[in-house]
Amino acid sequence: MARRYLEATSLHQTIRAAEVKDERILAGVSTRELEMALAGKQFECAIRHGKRLFLKLHDSLWLVLHLGLTGRLIYLENGAKEPHHTRLLISFEKDHNLAFDDPRIFGEVGLTKSPQDFLEERKIGPDALQLDPNGFLKIMDGRKSLVKPALLNQRLIAGLGNLYADEALFQAGICPRARGLTIEQLTILFSSIQEVLKTALATHADLEELPDSYLLPHRRSGGRCPQDGALLSRDKIGGRTSYFCPEHQKLEKS
Repeated sequence: MARRYLEATSLHQTIRAAEVKDERILAGVSTRELEMALAGKQFECAIRHGKRLFLKLHDSLWLVLHLGLTGRLIYLENGAKEPHHTRLLISFEKDHNLAFDDPRIFGEVGLTKSPQDFLEERKIGPDALQLDPNGFLKIMDGRKSLVKPALLNQRLIAGLGNLYADEALFQAGICPRARGLTIEQLTILFSSIQEVLKTALATHADLEELPDSYLLPHRRSGGRCPQDGALLSRDKIGGRTSYFCPEHQKLEKS
């Protein structure tokens, strides 16, 4: 979604200037280095891998953006007022700007010589939407850890956040505390992950636009399962808040 937004708004425009408004957003680069690297360049293309965006400045220099939990990119036309929590402001010619707005500062901004080098150095796993069934089974088959934390482990699979991990497990009828899943369960889970992520893209991650049969529109205290009406359970699993149906996502006894 963010990649498509950038492609629709921000490519092939000369960058007049870049201003780091909060150094806490920077990762492995100084304010001066980043601002100088962007000035006078254009974003030639955008690549997404998991939760990271790579914007090509030239063959050996890319801007790296990680939106984190609360970050968003906002394209501002004709001198429109920048958002209150802007951490990085990129100014294009013709008075258009791109703001990286991040209220809680969980995002990151940096530079890399190539996306592949960056991913290898950080040991980031394959993108969830680029995996095929065999690749997913290779990663997950035989794993004895809890399934929910495994899905959120960016070294295994990149790009499946907490909400959509809950949704995929819900659609697959698998308890987030399950471990040692069968090949059949993993195959169903893979299909659910793909369907959930593609639906999220199609609806621009707007929870109100998701089908009512999904967990996320009901994922709250007192929410009920849209499949069987059971009161949803809420639990901390791997340090992350998880919602699931205690009826059709029962933990199978080994």
